[in-house]
Amino acid sequence: MKKQALVAAVLAATAMSSTAFAAANPFKDLPEGHWAYDAIQMLAEDGVIEGYGDGTFNGTKAMNRYEMAEIVAKASEKYGTAALKDKGVLKKLEREFATELKDMDVRLTAVENDVKEMKKGISSFKWWGDARVRYFRNKKMTEVKNGYAVKPQNEYNKVNSNELRLRLGFYGEPADNLSVTGQLKFETDNVAKSSNNKDHGNNYNANGIGYEKVGVNRLQLDWRAKNDFILSIGRNELSLGQGIIYWENPIDAVMVRKNFSDRASLLVGYGDATPGTWADNSDYAFFADFKYKASPALTLTAAYYNSHSDTQVKSDAYATWDNGANWTWKQKDTVSRNFKQFAYGFNAQLAPKWNLIAEGVHNGADVKVDAYDGAADWGAKSSAVHDKGRNGWWTRLTYGKMDWNKGGTWKVYGEYLALGGLAVDSSGWAHRLNVAGGNGYGGAGMRGWGLAFDYMLAPNTNFELAWYKVKPYTSTDAFDGYKDTGFASLTYSF
Repeated sequence: MKKQALVAAVLAATAMSSTAFAAANPFKDLPEGHWAYDAIQMLAEDGVIEGYGDGTFNGTKAMNRYEMAEIVAKASEKYGTAALKDKGVLKKLEREFATELKDMDVRLTAVENDVKEMKKGISSFKWWGDARVRYFRNKKMTEVKNGYAVKPQNEYNKVNSNELRLRLGFYGEPADNLSVTGQLKFETDNVAKSSNNKDHGNNYNANGIGYEKVGVNRLQLDWRAKNDFILSIGRNELSLGQGIIYWENPIDAVMVRKNFSDRASLLVGYGDATPGTWADNSDYAFFADFKYKASPALTLTAAYYNSHSDTQVKSDAYATWDNGANWTWKQKDTVSRNFKQFAYGFNAQLAPKWNLIAEGVHNGADVKVDAYDGAADWGAKSSAVHDKGRNGWWTRLTYGKMDWNKGGTWKVYGEYLALGGLAVDSSGWAHRLNVAGGNGYGGAGMRGWGLAFDYMLAPNTNFELAWYKVKPYTSTDAFDGYKDTGFASLTYSF
């Protein structure tokens, strides 16, 4: 190696290190005739160091201590194969240039750390996304009385829905104990706008059929504190229990999670659930979630959700077919949107390809109903506490071993649900279920079964087909059933 190359290497290392090191360790000239020149000459002749590019080492050329230390450092790499006398010389040289060698090591370590931090910052920032096309039949749960649909055509011009959804997410770690997760979502739906619901920020077209919505679905800041505490602030993604109350939907909240061990965790939080429930006004909620891994194959959950809102769920007057002869108008109700839900469930891996999920729920909130007589006097109003249909449960049995990263993998599942009109939020639909769970919060509820098939057409490309046959949880004089419902979807992730 030529001396000029050595100087360039030293200067490069020096330039990348801080000025504080340079000030603390200025270069010191090495006088010609110093014993180290002779020692280096001997090591070069013994082949321990290669000298300059032409195979020679001119010991009479002036070198400073830092350049000499660079040669010693490279020579020390061959200490294990050096002759005994050369090892002694190397040790003596290392002691002579200990200060410079230490300075070099500190400088190189600092440079390596800077490079690592730079790479860490780059590697911790990630983008991902998914796109979904879905056709949903009877998503709005058209009701049936004596074989006739009773939802008026002027409320839902289409009961079937063609939907598009695109989500783009990102993740980054500004610091070791700090991370941020965000997601933008664009979605469309061609189902007609209900006359009873506000736009919720959606852009309906001129005739009220379909909407387009773009918004921030998630912007969550997580701070990992000591003792396994995690503080989350912002628009968080919330999942409670097995999902019958709330599942993978946004909420503007402050949350604290405590991991007690590898087996147990507790989450508590408070915030506005409007982004996930589509309430017209703020929907403030306190929530808690406890998970316990009883075994590698069994996880037990307990969840609590308590919210109060000024929002009321409205049910317009609608016509029903009376004994196959006449159409008659039914009453108009408004239901207060309050929840005090308790849910208990489990997730059990029964065998390598068999999985069972089950969860029960009870809503103890004081839910009032204002009723108007649509047949006689629209101004006649009465209020009552809604006490029916506060309980519900849901279970799903899955067979198969679908892997999102492997094409050709699949799973099938069947599920049964029995949900009272107040058991879940069938108006906001923030839960995990594939169907709404009823004809609106405080309505007739739902019970029935469904079947679904999931197949990976290719890595990260999924096709899902689902079908449900359901009926009201409680019988009413308004209708005696729902039309069958289901969907077909194609989802791609990247």
